[in-house]
Amino acid sequence: MNRILLYICSLLVISAATSCKKNDPITELGTTNGEFAATLRVSYNNTRPAIDDTLIVTASVSQRDDRFDKVVFSETVFETFGIDLQLLKGTAVKTKEETFSTLLITDTIKTKTPWKEVKRTQLDDYWVTVSNNYVIRGDYEVKKATGMYPNDATLIGKLPDNEFAVLKGILAYSITKDDYLSLFPGAPATHFTTSGTYALTPLGMENLRANLTKAALLPIVKSTVKIGLYSVKIDVDAITPTGATTSTTRTFDNNL
Repeated sequence: MNRILLYICSLLVISAATSCKKNDPITELGTTNGEFAATLRVSYNNTRPAIDDTLIVTASVSQRDDRFDKVVFSETVFETFGIDLQLLKGTAVKTKEETFSTLLITDTIKTKTPWKEVKRTQLDDYWVTVSNNYVIRGDYEVKKATGMYPNDATLIGKLPDNEFAVLKGILAYSITKDDYLSLFPGAPATHFTTSGTYALTPLGMENLRANLTKAALLPIVKSTVKIGLYSVKIDVDAITPTGATTSTTRTFDNNL
């Protein structure tokens, strides 16, 4: 009987030890590049900051062995837009509507550019005892940066060839007869329809797509306005000496 009791007790001890190890939260922390990755929580004082607002970004970081290389705050700035194009003699084209787009252009103004960096030797300045982690605050001013494409008629001249080819395809179905004649004086009657939705026949459309240039279009542009979003993406990276990185990202949009 004593042997049976001793055997049962041994099983209980082994089971208890195994159970404790399985549920030990420290052993469940993953490792990256030979080190435990940091934990990272980031909060913002405003989820919809407007241009010229100051966005307060607060990062709370910790790491099991208190090993850090640095904590980096970065910005990526870009525009995504369509074009509202008006020509002098009645042609109107919008390449971006609420539910669909025929031409969207992305202009990357800044690509993951650091705006605040805290190195390991500086981290002690951010230690918060009550929460047992480092709390780093960064003040980011949402400023409108100038991109590649101006918000006026000169935008047409900046379009890459592929995007301009798409715009010509859209114009082929939208242009008025008078605007077409401004581009191609003396165009034959075979370029125009006498009824229906479009001003141009397939022959006229093909001529516009093949022969319209940016230099020819610009003089008959009445206005060009970008329709879309100016976006700022904030990344925060907590990096250990071996390069193990924990990251968060969030994007904030404003209308152009």
